[in-house]
Amino acid sequence: MAPLSVTKSFRDLNRLDFRILSVIEILMAKHEFVPIEEIIRFMKYTEKKIQLSLKRLKKMNLVFIVQRHYLGTALTFIGYDALALKALVEKNVLAQLGPEIGAGKESNVHLGMADDGKEFLIKFHRLGKLDFRATRKSRTFIAEKRHLSPLYESRLSAEREHKALKALYTKGVSVPEPIVQNRHLVTMRIIHGQDLFRIRRSDFGSEEEIAILFQNIIQEVKKCVQHGYIHGDLSEYNIRLNEENYPVLIDWPQYVNTEELHAVEILTRDCQNILNFFERKFLVKIHYDMSEIIQILD
Repeated sequence: MAPLSVTKSFRDLNRLDFRILSVIEILMAKHEFVPIEEIIRFMKYTEKKIQLSLKRLKKMNLVFIVQRHYLGTALTFIGYDALALKALVEKNVLAQLGPEIGAGKESNVHLGMADDGKEFLIKFHRLGKLDFRATRKSRTFIAEKRHLSPLYESRLSAEREHKALKALYTKGVSVPEPIVQNRHLVTMRIIHGQDLFRIRRSDFGSEEEIAILFQNIIQEVKKCVQHGYIHGDLSEYNIRLNEENYPVLIDWPQYVNTEELHAVEILTRDCQNILNFFERKFLVKIHYDMSEIIQILD
């Protein structure tokens, strides 16, 4: 599938359309569904023009329109995508939006292309894809907040991931290089290689090579801990091997700080997940001292 021009993708959206999307985003801070009457009062356009724009936006699946005891509207994820992608274009980060190349429980990843032709990744955080209660339970950064929309939850998730990547990458930890973050989007450099879970036993020449890869992963985990970060969801699905077969730790929105109450438990679980995978997938017995990592927390 060939890349699509962002400008072409939004060719049917005019200045008023984007302005209305922005106003809805602002007013959603205090409304689950924004009263259309409030949008009309907020903007310096005629009611007819605003109603026509909302009708077009609804047809394009950029907004919901619901009838309660008032007529209200809210952004869909597609509408939120439009605002975030427009911001990337205006910042000269994005020239073309490419195809989706990955989808998980909580995100979608697309290729993006800059004006100079270089490709990068655009990760769309979509926490609303999960059951709301399950999301709150697993995400400590939203567990104590109430009445959050899936859009705002996704924005918080993206902000956290960008923060972690920026902090760790600048310290020399093997994580993706972040570019920019806007709303629920995080952009980062492409890691050419393959996912750890796709590696086969036959890809290794010896058990020693397997042990070295495991130790390299643990070494990166140690670096993260030294700089105050624990991944929080580490598994074979959150590690890529670059072109030198060195591990890169990815997917960071669920990180926890090392001073948090259950840090030791979460760190131990992360490491045990990797150990279990190696022993199960590669049929080897690996010995390592977990206390060496835990000591870093002291």
